[in-house]
Amino acid sequence: MSTSFSPSGSRDLLPTDLIKQEKLRHILMSVFKSWGYQPVLPPTLESLEALEKGRPQFLKESFKVIDRDAQLSALRPDLTLPIARLAASRLSSVERPLRLCYIAKVFRQDLHLADERREIYQAGIELIGSSKSDKMFSPEYINKANLECLSILLEVLGKSNIKNYKIVLSHTDLWKYAGEIFHRVEEQLDMDLSIEFDNLMQKGNFVEYTKAVKHAEERCIKSLSQSDEPSELKACFESSTKESPLNYLKKACFELTGKPVDILNYLDDDSELYQELEAITQLEKIFGKDKFIIDFTMRPDSHYYTGLYFEVVIPNSGKAIGKGGRYDNLISCFGHPETAIGFSLQIDSLLKYSTDEEEIESQDSESKIVVPTHNLSVSSIIEAIDQSINLRKKHPVVTID
Repeated sequence: MSTSFSPSGSRDLLPTDLIKQEKLRHILMSVFKSWGYQPVLPPTLESLEALEKGRPQFLKESFKVIDRDAQLSALRPDLTLPIARLAASRLSSVERPLRLCYIAKVFRQDLHLADERREIYQAGIELIGSSKSDKMFSPEYINKANLECLSILLEVLGKSNIKNYKIVLSHTDLWKYAGEIFHRVEEQLDMDLSIEFDNLMQKGNFVEYTKAVKHAEERCIKSLSQSDEPSELKACFESSTKESPLNYLKKACFELTGKPVDILNYLDDDSELYQELEAITQLEKIFGKDKFIIDFTMRPDSHYYTGLYFEVVIPNSGKAIGKGGRYDNLISCFGHPETAIGFSLQIDSLLKYSTDEEEIESQDSESKIVVPTHNLSVSSIIEAIDQSINLRKKHPVVTID
């Protein structure tokens, strides 16, 4: 029985694989550089202290290695974190905003993206320190950075021939919005609904959230039904108008997923959340319609992401091929607070879902020039090498036989 002897979650890359990767790598880097982004490459080894400071969950996902002095390090499980460390240290005095990009591998033991591998080839950007005002989180500069980041993502997806995709948008404030709805109902009913909601905020479980909404609704109706006297609140709950707290409660749970134009109708148009999401929808004027959907059920890690969060998904595939968002608190972990946003894409997944029909094959015999060696004497081999070097000035592939 044959075996490749490859560790689980790894694979061998053949010449055709590498040729395809190199072609895509050139496309990605060309787009990044055209927007003014410069490549960086952090070390393969990252300190455990840096992981603990920046994103402790990586301590569980990373591969640990031990050196000859019995010191532990980790194979980098992510590229955003070491770039944030770099921005806060060696690049701290460089003029902002920093526009950095990368194409490199990361190593993880627990993955949530497509093609669950332990060795992942990623490409991405980081836009750091984009705010030029005294107010770090100025809505205008947040929008500007968000729109630049998503525009690059859309251009990359287009030039990579990824046709059937959606960029699913979420936001840490969407869950806060749902919490405000619960608390609004609490105040009017003088009823504590925290048991139904607070645990769900920690878990981010949409199925359990819908159950909690139903339970809250039942408690609200029961409380109101115990009074025979008409009340403004009772009428509000029995109403189907947009002003009904119960209606808001249901909308937040069941209908905050779909096209942005529909979802935005349920948000306060004076809120920063509305303005931030509405600005993003304007990109469809440039890149085409139906690129975005808003998904209330996709809850970003609130300990890491500080606002906008997004994933690139291929419908019906079940998993994301890339993700990104704002992480305005990360760089402050390394002593240099500033705004930041970025994204990463999986190279293998981009190749898998590309609609490019061009086949890349290995060089066949017709495209090669073969220089024969008449015998195995050193002089004959040297002569053949000399001839091959001259022939490569005009021919792409020259081998010696």
